[in-house]
Amino acid sequence: MNGNHAPQPTSRSPLQKRLYFTGAAILIIALIAAALIYLSVPPPDSAVAMYGAVDPRYQIELQQIGGNAAVLMAQLHQWFDSLWHGVRLAYTVAALGVIGAGACFFVGHFFADE
Repeated sequence: MNGNHAPQPTSRSPLQKRLYFTGAAILIIALIAAALIYLSVPPPDSAVAMYGAVDPRYQIELQQIGGNAAVLMAQLHQWFDSLWHGVRLAYTVAALGVIGAGACFFVGHFFADE
Protein backbone atom coordinates (compact mmCIF):
# COMPACT_ATOMS: atom_id res chain seq x y z
CA MET A 1 0.00 0.00 0.00
CA ASN A 2 1.31 3.35 -0.99
CA GLY A 3 0.63 6.28 1.33
CA ASN A 4 0.58 8.81 -1.54
CA HIS A 5 -3.01 8.60 -2.61
CA ALA A 6 -4.15 11.41 -4.83
CA PRO A 7 -7.53 12.82 -3.80
CA GLN A 8 -10.33 11.71 -6.02
CA PRO A 9 -11.87 14.59 -7.96
CA THR A 10 -15.39 15.10 -6.75
CA SER A 11 -18.00 15.67 -9.36
CA ARG A 12 -20.18 18.62 -8.67
CA SER A 13 -23.91 18.51 -9.09
CA PRO A 14 -25.54 20.71 -11.73
CA LEU A 15 -26.99 22.86 -8.96
CA GLN A 16 -23.54 23.45 -7.49
CA LYS A 17 -22.16 24.36 -10.90
CA ARG A 18 -24.98 26.84 -11.45
CA LEU A 19 -24.48 28.40 -8.02
CA TYR A 20 -20.72 28.76 -8.56
CA PHE A 21 -21.28 30.24 -12.03
CA THR A 22 -23.91 32.62 -10.65
CA GLY A 23 -21.56 33.71 -7.85
CA ALA A 24 -18.73 34.34 -10.31
CA ALA A 25 -21.05 36.27 -12.63
CA ILE A 26 -22.36 38.41 -9.74
CA LEU A 27 -18.81 39.17 -8.62
CA ILE A 28 -17.57 40.10 -12.09
CA ILE A 29 -20.60 42.23 -12.95
CA ALA A 30 -20.54 44.03 -9.58
CA LEU A 31 -16.83 44.82 -9.81
CA ILE A 32 -17.17 46.10 -13.38
CA ALA A 33 -20.18 48.23 -12.37
CA ALA A 34 -18.31 49.57 -9.34
CA ALA A 35 -15.32 50.50 -11.50
CA LEU A 36 -17.57 52.28 -14.02
CA ILE A 37 -19.36 54.17 -11.25
CA TYR A 38 -16.05 55.11 -9.62
CA LEU A 39 -14.65 56.45 -12.90
CA SER A 40 -17.79 58.42 -13.81
CA VAL A 41 -18.29 60.26 -10.50
CA PRO A 42 -18.01 64.06 -10.76
CA PRO A 43 -15.93 65.91 -8.19
CA PRO A 44 -17.78 66.64 -4.92
CA ASP A 45 -19.66 69.92 -4.57
CA SER A 46 -18.52 72.00 -1.61
CA ALA A 47 -21.96 73.58 -1.13
CA VAL A 48 -23.54 70.21 -0.37
CA ALA A 49 -21.04 69.53 2.40
CA MET A 50 -21.56 72.99 3.86
CA TYR A 51 -25.34 72.66 4.35
CA GLY A 52 -26.16 69.35 5.93
CA ALA A 53 -26.63 67.53 9.18
CA VAL A 54 -22.97 68.19 10.03
CA ASP A 55 -23.73 71.88 10.53
CA PRO A 56 -23.31 72.53 14.28
CA ARG A 57 -26.27 74.92 14.38
CA TYR A 58 -28.52 72.21 12.93
CA GLN A 59 -27.28 69.66 15.45
CA ILE A 60 -27.81 72.02 18.39
CA GLU A 61 -31.38 72.80 17.31
CA LEU A 62 -32.09 69.13 16.67
CA GLN A 63 -30.72 68.21 20.11
CA GLN A 64 -32.90 70.84 21.77
CA ILE A 65 -35.99 69.56 19.98
CA GLY A 66 -35.47 65.80 20.06
CA GLY A 67 -32.52 65.06 22.31
CA ASN A 68 -29.40 63.02 21.66
CA ALA A 69 -31.37 60.19 20.07
CA ALA A 70 -32.64 62.52 17.34
CA VAL A 71 -29.09 63.69 16.61
CA LEU A 72 -27.84 60.10 16.39
CA MET A 73 -30.73 59.09 14.12
CA ALA A 74 -30.08 62.08 11.85
CA GLN A 75 -26.40 61.13 11.62
CA LEU A 76 -27.29 57.50 10.89
CA HIS A 77 -29.75 58.58 8.22
CA GLN A 78 -27.18 60.88 6.61
CA TRP A 79 -24.54 58.11 6.64
CA PHE A 80 -26.93 55.58 5.08
CA ASP A 81 -28.04 58.13 2.48
CA SER A 82 -24.41 58.88 1.59
CA LEU A 83 -23.83 55.23 0.64
CA TRP A 84 -25.94 55.70 -2.49
CA HIS A 85 -24.12 58.68 -4.03
CA GLY A 86 -20.74 59.31 -5.60
CA VAL A 87 -17.64 57.29 -4.84
CA ARG A 88 -19.30 55.60 -1.86
CA LEU A 89 -21.86 54.13 -4.27
CA ALA A 90 -19.03 52.38 -6.10
CA TYR A 91 -17.77 50.92 -2.82
CA THR A 92 -21.31 49.91 -1.85
CA VAL A 93 -21.89 48.13 -5.18
CA ALA A 94 -18.55 46.32 -4.87
CA ALA A 95 -19.27 45.24 -1.28
CA LEU A 96 -22.79 44.06 -2.14
CA GLY A 97 -21.38 42.12 -5.10
CA VAL A 98 -18.78 40.41 -2.91
CA ILE A 99 -21.45 39.56 -0.32
CA GLY A 100 -23.82 38.22 -3.00
CA ALA A 101 -21.11 36.14 -4.65
CA GLY A 102 -19.95 34.84 -1.28
CA ALA A 103 -23.50 33.81 -0.46
CA CYS A 104 -23.75 31.88 -3.74
CA PHE A 105 -20.41 30.17 -3.12
CA PHE A 106 -21.41 29.34 0.46
CA VAL A 107 -24.75 27.85 -0.56
CA GLY A 108 -23.10 25.99 -3.43
CA HIS A 109 -20.41 24.55 -1.17
CA PHE A 110 -22.48 23.51 1.84
CA PHE A 111 -26.07 23.04 0.78
CA ALA A 112 -26.12 21.85 -2.82
CA ASP A 113 -25.26 18.20 -2.14
CA GLU A 114 -27.94 15.97 -3.54
